[in-house]
Amino acid sequence: MRNEAAVRERRTGKKAGQRPEAGERGFSRAQLLALVVGLLQVVTASMPFLPMGDGAIHTLYVCTGLAGVALAWHHLHARCYGVLLLLLYGQLFITDAEDTGAMGLPTWETLAYGRAALAGVVIALIPAFKRR
Repeated sequence: MRNEAAVRERRTGKKAGQRPEAGERGFSRAQLLALVVGLLQVVTASMPFLPMGDGAIHTLYVCTGLAGVALAWHHLHARCYGVLLLLLYGQLFITDAEDTGAMGLPTWETLAYGRAALAGVVIALIPAFKRR
């Protein structure tokens, strides 16, 4: 076991157990959240268990979900996805909140728009990595 670590150290030029460099890091928090939110958007549109609007709403959820999955593979693209979620669903939330349902209560669509806009804020502003 010790010999294998020494051979690996000589081949790669790194000590065993050393943290990866900045270019070799795994997913950042924003990337992971963009991937999860994108997958949840697709699942929400595919299995409509809540009474949401027409087919255009489901198409919007599928498109933004697939965009989230596609943009999650690069950190800056994931941040841009968060900003786009905030702008798109924030506008839909404000527009739909003005046209509230009976007794001034928000509809399921309004809550879904708010959830997506809030997810966009978190993706765009979450720190990339923990500080040591």
